[in-house]
Amino acid sequence: MDKYALIISGGDVVSKKVVSKYAAKADYIIGADKGAETAYKYNLNLDIVLGDFDSINPEILEKLNCEIIKHPVEKDKTDLELSLDVLIEKSYKKIIILNALGNRIDHTMGNLFLLEKYEDLDIRIIDNFTEIFIMKNNKVVIEDRRDYILSIIPINKKIRIEKLKGVKYPLDKKDVKRGSTLCISNIINQRECLISISEGKAFIIITKNMEDINGSN
Repeated sequence: MDKYALIISGGDVVSKKVVSKYAAKADYIIGADKGAETAYKYNLNLDIVLGDFDSINPEILEKLNCEIIKHPVEKDKTDLELSLDVLIEKSYKKIIILNALGNRIDHTMGNLFLLEKYEDLDIRIIDNFTEIFIMKNNKVVIEDRRDYILSIIPINKKIRIEKLKGVKYPLDKKDVKRGSTLCISNIINQRECLISISEGKAFIIITKNMEDINGSN
């Protein structure tokens, strides 16, 4: 992967293995409020921590050896969006976000639709089992994800899937309307999976097989 920045957000905490994997090659790392606690817990060095600090442990905040930017609690953007703004100012085009999913469905939905707001960037939300990104009017080849679950969720009123292959249920020149569940829970069954969309944009969600997840618990 080309040079990228990493944001550790404040949702459900991702495992040390996953965080360390993406932190190891990140060019710049932001701890968004409580996300900085994850970095501290896993002994990772942050370049900056920002937020209104309404959720981070103040004792941990004092121990962080990096730039700290405090925002007011009453603000017009979430800590994650503020983090994205910092990275845009620094001209990053590839961004990985961890700890962005969780039980707060409002935050989770808001975080997902930030991908749409910044759709010209390559932004991916990743947790222990899932990778999410937005695709529009192009094609993507997903490699080495055999047996993973693939879901394509239209954002526009309609998307046009020109080709979907390397999956259990392939598609060819198929219109899929927003709200349709046609493309939920497909299975990647080849080493390479091709997704080609000629119209509209959609969330691409790649998830480890449930049997693998249950077996790892």
